[in-house]
Amino acid sequence: MRSLYAAASGMAAQQTRLDTIANNLANVSTTAFKKSRESFEDLFYQELTHGGLSASTSRVEVGSGVSLSGIVKDHRNGQIQQTGGTFDLAIEGKGYFQVETQEGELLYTRDGNFRTDADGVLRTAAGLVLSGNFQIPKDAESIRVLEDGSILAEQGTGATTIGVIELRTFINPGGLRPEGGNLYSETVNSGSPLPPEIGASSIRQGFLEGSNVEVAEELIGMIAAQRAYELNSKVIQASDEVMRTATSIRR
Repeated sequence: MRSLYAAASGMAAQQTRLDTIANNLANVSTTAFKKSRESFEDLFYQELTHGGLSASTSRVEVGSGVSLSGIVKDHRNGQIQQTGGTFDLAIEGKGYFQVETQEGELLYTRDGNFRTDADGVLRTAAGLVLSGNFQIPKDAESIRVLEDGSILAEQGTGATTIGVIELRTFINPGGLRPEGGNLYSETVNSGSPLPPEIGASSIRQGFLEGSNVEVAEELIGMIAAQRAYELNSKVIQASDEVMRTATSIRR
């Protein structure tokens, strides 16, 4: 019976792995998407005891299978792609844009696909306000965003600095909680948001960061997960055959 449960846990683990891979591949074209990676751990071991004395000092233990220990985001940067959009901004290096919800909650994203609303306020595609409440003048002839985040509006009288986009970094980006929509929220594991170190990041106007999903790597993982799933199913079939044979012997 133990083999049935161990193999079943293996099938469940590989199903979770396939689900993670499927989500990664589905977001291969999502701006600034960060792929996920699952981690597993073995379950508790049961020590088998035998009657009588034995001179052997080795322990006889049988495991109970595998369980999911966590799914973490890989926050390595994706490839930066040129778009030419005025308000398409990519972060080169470390850091996240700060955006605000309607309730005033701060969230973090590397998706720099911004646009202006009717009042000239910079917002994400989902309508969240870029922290700093930058308002682009309607009569601006052109807008320049410098590497340090300074926003300059070119007008007839010259260039006017509207404000500076402030980035934030985290000691442990893997501890951020994914909220969907390319957004992350602060957690105890991520640590508090901090200003990036000097020279650690810059903003590039007219570019967007792509997904960090590598298709070839995901396909190899998918094939490995499929084979592992099939092997665990064969273990269940073999265990079932053994149990049937043992039952027939008793009869």
